[in-house]
Amino acid sequence: MRIAQPSATQLASAATLSVPAETGLSADEVATEIAAGRIRPEWSVLAIDESGAVIGRAMWWGRDTTVPIALDVWDVHAQVPDRGSLARALLDAGHEALSRRGVAVPLPHTMRLPNDWRDHATVAAEMHLKTRAAAAAGMTRVNERLQFQWDADRPLPPALGSLVFAPADDDTFVRLFAAAAEGSLDVMTRRELESSSPDELARAEIDYYRACPGERSWWHTAATTDRTVVGVAIPSATPTNRNVGYLAVLPEHRGRGYVDEILAFITRFHAEQGAPRVTATTDAANAPMAAAFRRAGFRCTETRIELEAP
Repeated sequence: MRIAQPSATQLASAATLSVPAETGLSADEVATEIAAGRIRPEWSVLAIDESGAVIGRAMWWGRDTTVPIALDVWDVHAQVPDRGSLARALLDAGHEALSRRGVAVPLPHTMRLPNDWRDHATVAAEMHLKTRAAAAAGMTRVNERLQFQWDADRPLPPALGSLVFAPADDDTFVRLFAAAAEGSLDVMTRRELESSSPDELARAEIDYYRACPGERSWWHTAATTDRTVVGVAIPSATPTNRNVGYLAVLPEHRGRGYVDEILAFITRFHAEQGAPRVTATTDAANAPMAAAFRRAGFRCTETRIELEAP
């Protein structure tokens, strides 16, 4: 068995791999990302057995061809005897290859699981196998997130009319992002505040949403009719779907139901532009936000386990 970086043809052929439980992208989704150039041969490693068959893969992903930002596909064939060791070896080989290209590793990885994954022994075992292998490679932080989706055949959440939405400049959004970080239930936000100031975190968020496929012109503040700003609405997009993006209510205005109107604004904004679906993600620990998605007609489609370095 050898682990090596693939040719473009080998990478495309590795889109399909037999694994005991789906914890990531489907074969069609992997093929789409490869065809779009968001998964590239120079960001990937394959494990190939003596017969030339692919028995493992680790493929990193980037929004463009410049640099990868996440480990997107990471799997070991169901019949490999010591699957945990090969999973770790794929990470080590990939990290070495990326480091030679000047990429800081390890990059985060997300496992996509059914919502009842704890009730399925095979899926739970696969999650634990990957969590252990990732931790050995330095990805020791684990966070559970819920993926939600609103579909165009469902009723739109009502526009209540108590808030006014308006565009604003970057300085305003930096100020509001920093203020919204106080008391946030978002696990990543709380972790980032352990080593960054609210202003630094806010500027990083601005940079992140500017890099997303959504338009900067979509960003809005949310204010009461007396012009008191109470929150932020950042409709965004992924490479495949319109997305809720960033939604926040400022600390002093929480608990008054504004989250429902801000979420309704974002959902209706996308729907009015013809989006067939709107996706969103929140931490499993953020029960109030998950409840808001359900009230707005979003359904929980899957659970995501995020692995990353401290």
